[in-house]
Amino acid sequence: MKLTFLGTSHGYAEKKRYTSATLIEVNDLYYLLDAGAPVEWILVNTDKPFDKIRGIFITHMHNDHVGSLTSVIEPMLRFRYNDQAACFFPSEEGKDAFLNWSEALHAPKQKVLDTIAVGVTKEGIVFEENGIKVSARPTLHLGREKAFAYLFEANGKKALFTGDMSQNFPEYPAINGNEHYDLVVCEMAHANLCDVQTMLQQTDTDRMIITHYFKDNMEHYETIFQSFPFPISLAYDGEKITL
Repeated sequence: MKLTFLGTSHGYAEKKRYTSATLIEVNDLYYLLDAGAPVEWILVNTDKPFDKIRGIFITHMHNDHVGSLTSVIEPMLRFRYNDQAACFFPSEEGKDAFLNWSEALHAPKQKVLDTIAVGVTKEGIVFEENGIKVSARPTLHLGREKAFAYLFEANGKKALFTGDMSQNFPEYPAINGNEHYDLVVCEMAHANLCDVQTMLQQTDTDRMIITHYFKDNMEHYETIFQSFPFPISLAYDGEKITL
């Protein structure tokens, strides 16, 4: 399993930090977690062909996580790169809003549905093929609206992506589930590291990477990181990880 952090910024892009998107590669096929801008530009300019995209998983319907999805989907429709890709939205409302927006951009709903398997995420296993299994766990980030963490399992490795959580991460123990992970990717836009460090330190993982963070939330992070029982680091755009 190979991971590439395409966008690691918080709710807004910064210099050298785009909004949320991560590429997971398994057996020479691609799976995209979130689609913040300008993910389609990044894929093109890093020689990641669209015909290898098999799954797109949206954690929640905020612009910094889904704003470039139409730009990923449109060339897949126009050039019919493949007819086997699936795209999962966190809610029916999110799916319907995307299809309506696609229609407004002159990509007919039926063409989208004929080309891409559009689904709605439910808790549990949502996708399984080609040696990869993707499971979803609900977060509290949007309150009544649906939001999810995702667990990717492939080739005996487990990578947990927490997605955005609510303030100070009350749902983190449930998302974590007392399992062992090879990697946990924790989003830090809605907590200060110093307030959640004890909770995170209890994670059973070989490694943790902090992404989607505000710099102000990471005060004294280098000192705090030294107290963790496993390696922990800040993600940066273009970073590649192999599990």
